[in-house]
Amino acid sequence: MDKGEVAFLLVLLMVAALALSVTASAATLPLDDGFEAVAAGAYPVESGWLTLSSGKSAWVSDEVAYSGSKSFRLDCWPWSASTEYLHLEEVPDRFSYQASVYVDPRHGLVGLVGFMDGSPDQSVMWNYFRVDGGARFIAFYGATTVDLGPYIPGTWCAVRADLDYQALTADLWVDGELAALGVPITPKEFHDAALGEVALDKWGLNSTNRYEYRSFVFSNVVYYDDVRLEAVESALTVDIDIKPGSYPNSVNPRSRGLVPVAVLSSDSFDAAEVDIETVSLLGVGVAVRGRNGRVMAHEEDVDGDGWLDLLLHFETRQLDFGQLEDGWAVLTGATYDGVQFEGWDEVRLRSRR
Repeated sequence: MDKGEVAFLLVLLMVAALALSVTASAATLPLDDGFEAVAAGAYPVESGWLTLSSGKSAWVSDEVAYSGSKSFRLDCWPWSASTEYLHLEEVPDRFSYQASVYVDPRHGLVGLVGFMDGSPDQSVMWNYFRVDGGARFIAFYGATTVDLGPYIPGTWCAVRADLDYQALTADLWVDGELAALGVPITPKEFHDAALGEVALDKWGLNSTNRYEYRSFVFSNVVYYDDVRLEAVESALTVDIDIKPGSYPNSVNPRSRGLVPVAVLSSDSFDAAEVDIETVSLLGVGVAVRGRNGRVMAHEEDVDGDGWLDLLLHFETRQLDFGQLEDGWAVLTGATYDGVQFEGWDEVRLRSRR
């Protein structure tokens, strides 16, 4: 065997070893990483973290922490992001992720949390949160952009997205409070005109220094803690009735009125346990009206079966009828103890005469 053959064989062995390494490092769900088991100054490779774009540095720090005593510190060079990720062998249709973010008040700009595909431009992310310490806001970028409120640099912010890749929507949480319901998201796999076929099988953290070309500085320090990834169990199916007592369920999209929807109780489901703040119909929460902010919901036996049902009302003009699936609308929500549920009913759109 000559030197060329030996060199070629060594290259093949290195490629094979790298492939095995990547496969072995695929994250296993559920994942709960507070970085406490990693020595300060070390990289958290044991739990499957990998580097997509090296930036300046990435290591476990004991400088600040959301809980415990450690967090994951990312820093980057100008125009070169520090991007660390977890490779997911499979992304469930119902998937939840969360992380706590701290943008350094002196050396921080912006931190990103969400999905990527390993494209040459490592700043490209999808279905992600932006915690901006310069412009001082928190936003989510899915199929649309949603402003989630202000952010103060030098403070911890806990963000969470509950993604439904079948309905292509997400419910968003900030610091434990529900911030947005039914936000449209990008699918797990799609074709991009510039990048080609994209598969969102990498989830991670990003410290980027482009800052929309407004700044040229030598650092962007962001800390991350309490990362949690998990598959969400399929939602419980419940019976609902849109416009109880009428059929077909005709709705005029231009109406300034309300659309009533009954969540029906049964011997296996108590509608009184529904957390009204989590309910969404066609991307809209339950209507609130009046000076006192009255939530348009009450209990009554809608179908006369002896069980108290929950009657909800939604602002007609706010409903996104583009989310109808072959004329069917889905109502989603959760009970007070966290059980996810959904119900379907037909809707017929009519025009005002």
